[in-house]
Amino acid sequence: MISTDMRPVIIITGFLGAGKTTFLNELIAWRKEVKLAVIENEFGEEGIDGDLIISADNNVFELSNGCICCSLSDDFYDLLESLWKRKSEFDEMVIETTGIADPASIASPFLTIAGMGNYYQLKRVICLVDARHIERQLRETDEARKQISFGDILLITKTDLVEADHLAYLENLLQEINPFAKVLAGNKNGYPLDAIFDLERSTIVQKRPKFSLVPQSLKQHQHLDLVSLSFTFSEPFDIALLQHRLTVFLNFQAENIYRVKGIIYAQEHNSRVILQSVNTDLAISYGSDWKHEELKQSRIVFIGKELKAPGFEKMLRQCLALVAAK
Repeated sequence: MISTDMRPVIIITGFLGAGKTTFLNELIAWRKEVKLAVIENEFGEEGIDGDLIISADNNVFELSNGCICCSLSDDFYDLLESLWKRKSEFDEMVIETTGIADPASIASPFLTIAGMGNYYQLKRVICLVDARHIERQLRETDEARKQISFGDILLITKTDLVEADHLAYLENLLQEINPFAKVLAGNKNGYPLDAIFDLERSTIVQKRPKFSLVPQSLKQHQHLDLVSLSFTFSEPFDIALLQHRLTVFLNFQAENIYRVKGIIYAQEHNSRVILQSVNTDLAISYGSDWKHEELKQSRIVFIGKELKAPGFEKMLRQCLALVAAK
């Protein structure tokens, strides 16, 4: 059970130049009625507006709107513990990563540490995507691919600098790369903050995308060397076996796997089982119950480089409850 004292957490990620700081400043202004704890990787370089800072106390900076801000230290766990002791000073936490950070590393404590939900709950990972340069970044960097793969909300920025048809192309491209994410768009003249805060990662995971009515289906999308594989099964899984197989797989082959995310119909549970990878760890949580008349299906998506569908499908089929029982 999640504590009523819990503090919601938002992670803002995106490659260098995507506009994270501009977006963060607008978010701070827009959430003016909410006291925020803002954690930045690059405080003092291209961080929040200097005019917002009014004083500092042990590397925790007080902002003119009542929020507090600090730098992301090497020991993130100690920082979270330290801020929890000051929880009366803030209502929500916002973390801005560096332009080359893997957001999975920042999200890890919120998704893999037992009991963390009693203190902090990760509500959404917002990945900013530069409308002008994202295709080149996808070709040239692993970081941009990992950031897009891990995002719950993919926010295309600088939309005022591209044509409408190119924006539509990018929206489709991002949705194909990360089919579980919600794609939105904006620029320095305005971001869809209402729409962003209406979304939470738990509801995005459960509602997007809609399951196919085909009992078993397999789709593959490839952009350059980035591959998204999507598998759908109507048979129930043996969740313990699936967790074991995927954990072993990630430990030995995580280098080319950027993201694993799935909604699982498990033999042992009446609720949806939500799984996702966080680096080499596999995080398991539980969603809403299946309705009696609802079509129960599992969908698992793998995003990474040079992924071959047959091997993944074989591994997953071996974890189906009917197969495991033989």
